[in-house]
Amino acid sequence: MDFDEELAQRIEDTACEVVECASRLGLTVSTAESLTAGMVAAAIADIPGASQVLRGGAVTYVNEVKEAVLGVSAADIDRYTEVSHPVARQMAAGSRRLFATDVAVSLTGYAGPGGGTADDPVGTVYLGISYEGHIDSVRAVFSGDRAAVRRQATLRALELLLSSLSSSGTGLFGATSAASDVAS
Repeated sequence: MDFDEELAQRIEDTACEVVECASRLGLTVSTAESLTAGMVAAAIADIPGASQVLRGGAVTYVNEVKEAVLGVSAADIDRYTEVSHPVARQMAAGSRRLFATDVAVSLTGYAGPGGGTADDPVGTVYLGISYEGHIDSVRAVFSGDRAAVRRQATLRALELLLSSLSSSGTGLFGATSAASDVAS
């Protein structure tokens, strides 16, 4: 199995785990996606039983839509850029509010080949997570072409969603954590 096939299988398996875990716990989920343009929500929707847990997803590819639909602060976009911890957190919180869900995940980043900055090169993705009493974000840097970055970001978002749903010591039922950086 090559990298693309393995990644596709991991996305499907993790989406299945998200649906099973959320169903078992009686929780609902939603997404707010920029660079992935609905790939996370689609991966969840591909799983039988998803209608019990997935309430919706917002594709907010441009800043005006992030602001109008999710309530992301224009001032924060100007100050930090749309690819940042504050924006990822606000996107997740906005999705949770918009769709009235228990947990929401968001993604904003530079898929390439253009874009990026010295601090956040192409492949940089900020992922936000929001649930009652908690909002957080992580930074990840992925390698590969545009499609590979988007697929890896989709998997990471599903993993973040799953860990927030299933963790009993941290995540959904525990203490908050600080924003962190990870590389892939």
